[in-house]
Amino acid sequence: MKIWLNDSLVDQLVLPATGSGWLMGDGIFESLRTYDSIPFALDLHIQRLLRSAEVMKIKAPSAESLERAVYSIIGANKCSPFGRLRITLLSDSQLVITHIPFEEDKKFIALGRHDFSISSRLAISGLKTTSYAENSLALRNAHERGFADVLLVNERKEVMESALANLIWLEGGQWWTPSLESGCLPGVTRALLVENFGVKEGTLLENDLPNVSALAITSSVREIVGVERYESNFYSNFQQVKDLQDSFSAWIFGKLAT
Repeated sequence: MKIWLNDSLVDQLVLPATGSGWLMGDGIFESLRTYDSIPFALDLHIQRLLRSAEVMKIKAPSAESLERAVYSIIGANKCSPFGRLRITLLSDSQLVITHIPFEEDKKFIALGRHDFSISSRLAISGLKTTSYAENSLALRNAHERGFADVLLVNERKEVMESALANLIWLEGGQWWTPSLESGCLPGVTRALLVENFGVKEGTLLENDLPNVSALAITSSVREIVGVERYESNFYSNFQQVKDLQDSFSAWIFGKLAT
């Protein structure tokens, strides 16, 4: 497998042993799916990466340079039918891009709850940073209890997102997603669902989770994945989740074909 490092393709990743952002989890990244080695919504992910870099005060390559690097690594590592593309930019401006096969799995999952609240007012709220210790610990605890992912709740008991993805819920026949004021990540798939599929922003309190009709998580790599249960509460409205899954996938393929 080839790896893009800084400005060229390499066979092995070699990063500094001292003084580098990777040692401190000090960096930003983007992950997205490719379809027969074609990246979807690459421009939106690059724009978000550059916005994050500006906030984090990290020197970043130009959008054009990033796009050229992406297509270089995709050309070196073809993936079909699906691939996972990751762009990582560290605080010392080390740029690492990988493209590996991705196996789609739309099986419904079980979600647990993180034992600690997450502040909605952190300096890095809404940024996709490599500082994933909180999320990683939450996931390990959830996996020990038999859950695939875990919901994060802010200091106001508002549901934010999962440790790995954004969240949508069905209530009164309407799909909703937590507002950005909750501290959730401004996900690309989340934004596309709001802009093109009528999903609305709202507030979901933790205590109201058992009352919603359906739950799903959304991300650029996994698209839409339905939630079978949250803790001990089971959901049964699977068909509307599957309908949205199918509609969104078809919409993506239609965009790729134009």
